Amino acid sequence: MHQSRQAELPVGSGEWLLAVIGAVAAQPPLCPPQKVSLRERRAAMEAQLRSSGLAYGTGAQDPAVELDAEAAPGERAFAHFVAGLVRLCTSAAAMSHARWFVAGPPAQVGVRARRAQLLAVLAAAGGDAEAAARLFSDPTAIPNPLEKLAEKTAARLSRRYLAAGGPFAGLPLHNGLCAVEVRCCATIALASFQHARISPGAVVLTARTTLRWRTLLVELLAGLARAQENGSASERGFEQVIRSQRLPVREARALRRALSLPREVEQVAPELHSNALRRFMLTHVLLAALMDGRFEAAEVAFVERLARVTGVDGAALAQLEAEVWEFYGAHKDALAALRLAEAPEGLPHALTTRLEAAVLDNLDRLLQEIRETRELGELLAKAAGGGTLSREEKSKVRQQLIDLAKTIPALAIFAAPGGMLLLPILFKLLPFNLLPSSFVDPPPPPPALPEPRRTSG
Repeated sequence: MHQSRQAELPVGSGEWLLAVIGAVAAQPPLCPPQKVSLRERRAAMEAQLRSSGLAYGTGAQDPAVELDAEAAPGERAFAHFVAGLVRLCTSAAAMSHARWFVAGPPAQVGVRARRAQLLAVLAAAGGDAEAAARLFSDPTAIPNPLEKLAEKTAARLSRRYLAAGGPFAGLPLHNGLCAVEVRCCATIALASFQHARISPGAVVLTARTTLRWRTLLVELLAGLARAQENGSASERGFEQVIRSQRLPVREARALRRALSLPREVEQVAPELHSNALRRFMLTHVLLAALMDGRFEAAEVAFVERLARVTGVDGAALAQLEAEVWEFYGAHKDALAALRLAEAPEGLPHALTTRLEAAVLDNLDRLLQEIRETRELGELLAKAAGGGTLSREEKSKVRQQLIDLAKTIPALAIFAAPGGMLLLPILFKLLPFNLLPSSFVDPPPPPPALPEPRRTSG
């Protein structure tokens, strides 16, 4: 279906889902010159997850989506999330040199086959492994279960991840569950396009792993909520999300148990057995702590405690913050949907508040480093005094602040492309009168008094 018809279709319907998949399938990414290794594919997928926002359970604006101007924030977030999900699966196919994703097949046949196989991956992630396997193996067959499978898949996705009436409820659990869904689909896509088939047995194993990720996420977010001043409201929101999804009984029971009886982070840590899982959980706990626009002392302690028991040092934790800042700084529309507000102010405020605290807590050490790094002090003083830094000078400031992050990890946020927007905070906090006098322009001398005139007398 042509992309321009999307705005006329109900978001979350089977027809709409096929239209979005078709728009992505019409212009798939170019395959690399050679099929890349599984390790390289996984690394590329991880990078795409972060750059697209899917790692955070949301999605940047996607050209495959066309929506009515009156669409609610929840509809917009859901639509771009689905398009990003499809695009991620397409990348897995391209990197695997999958048959229908390499150059060669006739245009219309190729689009139809790609659309069928991408839908099959989404359907498999939703539990329709047998039907998905048949469609994947013969994507050009006529007739095929395409429309029926699209309706079932769209119904499941919209039931779990679409809040058509307005803002999402119970964030940040909603976005965390979206992000788990993304990883489930990515895992199935990597395996299916590599082996040119969908294995129902492998899908079952992936589903078990996915449920474990969801359960651990709920447990950690529940633990964080119990450290918050108003954590009971968060817990009620989490319960609302779990209830609204109408999950299978076994899964709903597991999530409710994790919510009501969360273990200490030291007990959870041994089950975070991979770098990807540790990074995922820490990222979403960090997001949950930041999303209300405040970073309470108890929240800071919980995040740092989780980082410590999972072997993540301060610099790596600050780098996670920098990546979050980078994405939401560039995609304020995604932040608006996540924040349940028209103005996306909460996350930047929380991050800058954390940076302020880090600077003030380490002020003596930071001033000493600046004194020893003479050029940095001179450039900061110049900018704080109203001077304009050249592009080369800004680059020097950024690099030297990143170097300082080795001793003051929170400064790693300046590694993000948008991190230099935070420089005014440093200008406000650093007492430049405490820096060596040669770092600032000396005050102009007072005007000389005129010589007293001699008067006759």
